Amino acid sequence: MSNLTLSDFNRRNISFGLFRLYKGTAQRVGGLVRGTPPAQTVLFILGIQRAGTSLMYWVFERDLGVKIYRETSELTSGDTLEHVRLNPLPAVKARLARDKTPLVVLKPLVESQRVHELLTAFPDARVLWQYRHYQDVASSNLKAFGMDNGLNDLRPFLRDDPDNWRSQHSTAETRATLRRFFREDMNPYDGAALFWWARCRLYFDLNLADDPRVLLCRYEDLATDPAATMRRVYGFLDRPYPGDHIVRDVHPQSVGKGRVSRLSPEVDALCADLLAHLDHLNEAALQAPATPPIR
Repeated sequence: MSNLTLSDFNRRNISFGLFRLYKGTAQRVGGLVRGTPPAQTVLFILGIQRAGTSLMYWVFERDLGVKIYRETSELTSGDTLEHVRLNPLPAVKARLARDKTPLVVLKPLVESQRVHELLTAFPDARVLWQYRHYQDVASSNLKAFGMDNGLNDLRPFLRDDPDNWRSQHSTAETRATLRRFFREDMNPYDGAALFWWARCRLYFDLNLADDPRVLLCRYEDLATDPAATMRRVYGFLDRPYPGDHIVRDVHPQSVGKGRVSRLSPEVDALCADLLAHLDHLNEAALQAPATPPIR
């Protein structure tokens, strides 16, 4: 979008706003006239903040058959602190049952550590676990939330706070590693990268690689080859791919944008090792023959 003029950008926003208005009306009317509701799939987008998860749900937004819930929505109305934690899962389930679209997409990133609870409450649901290069995530984190945000994200681990979403269900090994690196005057980029490491470790600590209901998805794949990536995602969901129009605004301009390393060598090595493991699993999955969808 870097070559767009301001008027072009405004026209595109207006156009997309009109599309969303049309989509909402079409879904409401469809719900009124439809007899038997279609079989519904619930998709949880999980992983780490600043990993392109918002781009993913904006892509889904262009599908008329998808109902989107953002991180802050009626599903998080009970969270009076940060407005992002999900309401009790029975209440969430009851609300989603009223939706009449074939696919419902939620992005409760702060519940990534509760993925097994989510899949127990929604046994037919699917999970898209998205990740991105740690340097890009760290840079985007600090740019979006402030230079002290990385350290603030680590402090709940140091307290072993079981209620804070950041440290909830973290392992003793993860907390010990963070304590080894943490200093109040530490490099803020190290802090943000270590938070990336702690949250991405959940994919392995929770044994998600062995769960066929979970699909690992790399942001860089979505940004550089969006049509192929979304065809793969829809295949995983056992849903027809609606067409390349849903990815028409996806571009690779943010890939590598924050990759001017400001990390200490030790933190860089720790994160690089975890990224290599994630990339290895992702590449293996991309090269594996397609498997029949789970019924």
